[in-house]
Amino acid sequence: MSAFKQIKQHIENKQSFVLEAGAGSGKTYTLIETLNHLIETKGSEIQNNNQKVICITYTNVAKNEIIERLEHNPIVLVSTIHEFLWDCIKSYQKQLKIELCKLNEDRYDADIANGKDSKYLPNLAERIDKVISVYYNDTAFRDFETGQLHHDDVITLSEMMFKNNTLLTTILAQKYPYILVDEYQDTATETASALVDFLLVRNQNKIVLGFYGDSYQKIYDAGVGDLEKYYTDENSKILQLVKKEENYRSSKEVVRLLNNFRTNIEQTPQKEIEGSVKFVYCKYRKIKTRINNRGREVEDEKKSEYNREIDQQKTINYDDVKSKLESIDWSFDENVKDKILLLVNSRVAKNAGFGNLYTIFSKRFGLSVKEKFTDRNHPLIKIFTGYIDKKTSQEREDGIEHLINFWNQKNYNQAIRFLKKNSNFINWKDFSHKDKQRISIILDELRSLRLTQTIGEIFEFINRHKLISISDSLNKFLEKATKDVNTLEIDEREKIKKEIDLFSSFKDIKYEELINFFKHVQNNSVFSTKHGTKGAEYRNVLTVIDDDRDYKNEPDKYNFKLFFDGTDDNEDRKLRTRNLFYVECSRAKENLVVLALSEMNDNALVNLKGWFGENNVLSIEEFINS
Repeated sequence: MSAFKQIKQHIENKQSFVLEAGAGSGKTYTLIETLNHLIETKGSEIQNNNQKVICITYTNVAKNEIIERLEHNPIVLVSTIHEFLWDCIKSYQKQLKIELCKLNEDRYDADIANGKDSKYLPNLAERIDKVISVYYNDTAFRDFETGQLHHDDVITLSEMMFKNNTLLTTILAQKYPYILVDEYQDTATETASALVDFLLVRNQNKIVLGFYGDSYQKIYDAGVGDLEKYYTDENSKILQLVKKEENYRSSKEVVRLLNNFRTNIEQTPQKEIEGSVKFVYCKYRKIKTRINNRGREVEDEKKSEYNREIDQQKTINYDDVKSKLESIDWSFDENVKDKILLLVNSRVAKNAGFGNLYTIFSKRFGLSVKEKFTDRNHPLIKIFTGYIDKKTSQEREDGIEHLINFWNQKNYNQAIRFLKKNSNFINWKDFSHKDKQRISIILDELRSLRLTQTIGEIFEFINRHKLISISDSLNKFLEKATKDVNTLEIDEREKIKKEIDLFSSFKDIKYEELINFFKHVQNNSVFSTKHGTKGAEYRNVLTVIDDDRDYKNEPDKYNFKLFFDGTDDNEDRKLRTRNLFYVECSRAKENLVVLALSEMNDNALVNLKGWFGENNVLSIEEFINS
């Protein structure tokens, strides 16, 4: 029985379900099919009862696509997770204030217990009467003293409200008899608990929940990952498992590889696509040693010089493989659908056109450059490029480049929504045609200036026109970065000087580098970040692995060598590595090449030959000469 037929059966039987859909299986198509089925078979009943079908997505792009494909049918309410949860709880102000006080105290106590200066003030309950209402307006700002919530607070408070307010969950089940959640693996653990443990458990005969996703494509830490505990225990099974095992994307060679290291689904290719998979490994000379006068083996050359030589050899190996692929009709032009998937390092940044940006953040943060710069967690970067929400793994479209993207795409409504949410340079209550003209003039000018001016000049422009509100974290940074060091105590000067130097260097860089960095993290360049490619597909894929360089600063995050040789005893790291590798490999429609720049041991190569095939695991010399 097909996955869709199983889903229809579960809906008729009032059974909630999980659709486990492998990469390229047509998950979104099945989600749309389900929604149309509900419209056709339950539409009249839903309409007569003044109810809605809920479809929860994780991006505004996905939300708008689903709305279009459903032809704006009023029975279905498509919303992001934050929109849906806030809409569920916002009317219960009395209970919200009680839960907000609890949350405030929990966070304050946790900070004090960890020896941190807390940004929360104790005993909020004594002041809560001064809070007119608890509110959320989709910004990154938080102020419990005035009732303002941050994105993350909506997730946490929703679980608390669902748990502690039975009436709330009863009313929601009456209003929304069908709730479908897309990309369930990225759903926050608190949200999964709110929906299943409290909403569904209390209302099993009134509501059907459907979760659509793929546990192997959970690549961020925040998501629940899988929902196995809800469907594997026969005694307490509350969800039914539905498997979708087709693959409409990839060649049979790529699908065979995916099946070789995936255990919970075996996909069948649906297209007669010819392709190939190759794993290319590298070997390097060992550091020179000698026997000292005590009979011990010691290093006989400087470690720094040896590491420099190996790094240079890795660059040569990468360039040689790229050239080899170009010689056999792979094309890494930006207009062609061949991709290089890798993590940002200095070489990648330089090639992708943001080398100076990477350099100044690397100089300032050293081992933390990935967290601060590449992952867009520094406030200087966030204001221009937005960031990934840690709770939901959702792209927060709050950066200036998002605004320009909306404007370039003539998505004027989205641009206006951005400005309403993030700026106050216009009186929105009296918004007029003259205001629209003013916005048009300013954004047209900004679009043009970005291509020639420095970051500092653009920063001054957006501040002068109040295009975006300055976050608390950026304000704190700017306070430090604009201080006169001569007025500071000696022990403070060094730390503050680092911020001053960073800001000064940052302002002098051409803004075009920020544009290139934004393109990179949005995967609009030849080089794509591995994490940002989920859901995408490309004709051919070269994915580059280097444990020594990519993950040396985060040894508990990923380790491909230990994953390949089967010896990783860190379960969380093993799953993260497996899922990232699955996402990388499953992007390819025809041909896949995995280049391991870090060395693999013999056990790893044996396992890889089992996955890729004996003749498809090659040394770099064999690959170049093939």
